[in-house]
Amino acid sequence: MNTPIYDFVKELNENNVSRFFMPGHKGRCFLGIEFEQLNKYDITEITGADALFVADGIIDESEKNATKLFGSRETIYSAGGSTLCIQTMLSLVKMKGKKIIAGRNAHMSFINSCILLGLQPIWVLPKVSDKYGVCGLITADQIEEKIKQNPDAVAVYITAPDYLGNVCDIKQISKVCDRYGVDLLCDNAHGAYLKFADDNKHPLDLGVTMCCDSAHKTLPVLTGGAYLHLSDKCKYAKSEVKNIMNMFGSTSPSYLILQSLDLCNWYLENRAKNEYKQIKTVVKQIKDRLKSKNIPYLENEIDFCKITIDANKIGYTGDKLKSILYKYGIECEYSNSEYVVLLISPFLQGPDYNNLFAFIDDIKVKKEIFKNKVTYTLPEVVLSPKEAFEKDFEIVNVEESQGRICAQTISLCPPGVPVIMCGEKINNNVKKILKNSGNIYIKVVK
Repeated sequence: MNTPIYDFVKELNENNVSRFFMPGHKGRCFLGIEFEQLNKYDITEITGADALFVADGIIDESEKNATKLFGSRETIYSAGGSTLCIQTMLSLVKMKGKKIIAGRNAHMSFINSCILLGLQPIWVLPKVSDKYGVCGLITADQIEEKIKQNPDAVAVYITAPDYLGNVCDIKQISKVCDRYGVDLLCDNAHGAYLKFADDNKHPLDLGVTMCCDSAHKTLPVLTGGAYLHLSDKCKYAKSEVKNIMNMFGSTSPSYLILQSLDLCNWYLENRAKNEYKQIKTVVKQIKDRLKSKNIPYLENEIDFCKITIDANKIGYTGDKLKSILYKYGIECEYSNSEYVVLLISPFLQGPDYNNLFAFIDDIKVKKEIFKNKVTYTLPEVVLSPKEAFEKDFEIVNVEESQGRICAQTISLCPPGVPVIMCGEKINNNVKKILKNSGNIYIKVVK
């Protein structure tokens, strides 16, 4: 598979073109010797380089390569992460109405987009979840019930995998959405690699209308590189989608990111399937070693590149376990009071795994930590997120906030899942969670 974006910039450098164009560093070293080669490949939308949002040249050719690899109707590049893709998906469905049925395990990028666009999320709380009640599994029955209660809802929005690696039954949810004529949108930020696993469970192949992948999270792509996938169910033209993206995205998208997406196509065609097959073997070895020490982890059978260790069950908080991992030269993806999340990739090497195995062998398993769990309940919605965000506010002590309407969104970040958001009434349950997670003050509507 060719790499047209990268090849264009490579040829530009080989021809020693005088750069009377942006960026200001002119392709020369300015931040240190490490950036010397990088700067040469950092260009802007010059003649022949194409333009991301009106692509008809090398970017369009590269996107067609990605489309073929993912088997989508169209795959569109984003240099603004999945956030730009989410803003675009929601803007498209907003043309039909304002209500979006969404799993409460949605990321902050969804929340912020709802505020920006004036959308009203109709929340679905995961049936099986963590102690905060927000990471877990949304069922098809729950979605159908919400659609019946909200016949004017224009779309269903799910997050799969979530930050802990939970994946709901997308195929069954898609059947429900098809039955009621509702678009299904999926935040698949953590699952770009699923397309190239032996048992492909990518949302595109399970019935979604549109989904986004943060390519940079699991594939060899620079931070900010993402895909917006349109399935055959999607009725929006590519040009229409690009016009919407243009409203939110920078007019100077990073060509370094675009080249990494372009080069990733070669990797996906030539190496990905074999390397992710090998990674499954490595993950099994890690899990076997964890089992040998009686260290429990979540069974992420679909999102297998995510190892989520239940720290409480071996006598630690997740944050404490993170600090111990760091002493072994390991920086984890995420930790909270309960879990530690490790992301595995074909680009980790022997010494990396040796560090992890040394940690597993050395860690002392202690008595389980039992905590008083606060059962999460959805707060009452009083105002739309946009209405609450735009109203005058005051800052009060969390202890005195019960019964007030929240004027901000507070999330556990990462993963950025909302405990309370703009327009919701703070109840005693939410107040306890906010206090337990270290929040002292909160904005409320005056």
